[in-house]
Amino acid sequence: MTSTDPHSHGHDHGEDGLHNPDVAHETSDIDIGTVLKFGGGLFLTVVVCAVIVGGVFRLLEREAAARDPQVSPVARPEGQLPPGPRLETNERAALAKFRAEDEKALDGYGWLNQQGGVAHIPIAEAKKLLVQRGLPTRSGAADPLEGTHAPATGEASGGRTIPSKPDEGPSAPQPAAAPPAPAAAPAPPGEAAGKK
Repeated sequence: MTSTDPHSHGHDHGEDGLHNPDVAHETSDIDIGTVLKFGGGLFLTVVVCAVIVGGVFRLLEREAAARDPQVSPVARPEGQLPPGPRLETNERAALAKFRAEDEKALDGYGWLNQQGGVAHIPIAEAKKLLVQRGLPTRSGAADPLEGTHAPATGEASGGRTIPSKPDEGPSAPQPAAAPPAPAAAPAPPGEAAGKK
């Protein structure tokens, strides 16, 4: 049945008007059976390769285990931790714990030795008390020469004089007296006049 539509340009649209004789395919272009066979062969090849690679890995693992050194009979069983100290496994948590303990010691009250009456107080409070009371000192005046047994004279490298403890014993050597300077002879009157 041909269409009498003037816009059809000689194309047969069939009864529903959707058939175009210029658009078609060859049934011999592709064989579905061949595509399925190729896919099956490819899958089988992948499976065989995976089995071979797995077998090679197991063989290599057995050889590596055979070459491993013998474990010491005193070694701990697997899963049992060795005695401490051990390496850090969580550095952030350990650092946070350390800082928290420091903050507690610096900013809190507590006993260091309750029987001895030694306690710690917050560092800010300790600074205030130090400013109010000052540093503790010895009861007697300290001798500035205490501990200096060898006499020293001269200047230190910083430019200040070095104090020394005077020798107090009878066997202390006394400094020798300087010899008297010789008297200068008067110059003859002629020479004194010639110098002018």
